[in-house]
Amino acid sequence: MRFTGGFRLAAGLLAFTLPVASAWSASQQREHPNSLSETPTLAPVDSQKPQKQPEVKFFIGKISKIDQKLVLEDAITDTSYQLDDQRKAKQFEGKIVRVTGTLDAQNNLIHIQAIEETA
Repeated sequence: MRFTGGFRLAAGLLAFTLPVASAWSASQQREHPNSLSETPTLAPVDSQKPQKQPEVKFFIGKISKIDQKLVLEDAITDTSYQLDDQRKAKQFEGKIVRVTGTLDAQNNLIHIQAIEETA
């Protein structure tokens, strides 16, 4: 079988362009890791450390106004807690109450779930 000059030229170009095209494709996949040709991977889930939910607690004290904000003053621990829901607390201003909620200790803030007046 006899190869013509055109066929040799085409075979030579093909031999040259295949490695270049392959290298270009690999570099595109590195630059764009979310391309459709790749299978997405999921981040590993650490099942040993479940998310800790804040513990619901009870706080007893007097609702007072400090700097135009209602707070819960605990006379036993001599601590004042900010209250996240001023509307719920307003009706109990000046009264001794039991607040059910979670404490954001970093901000000394009670996230109120319920408030009731104590006897």
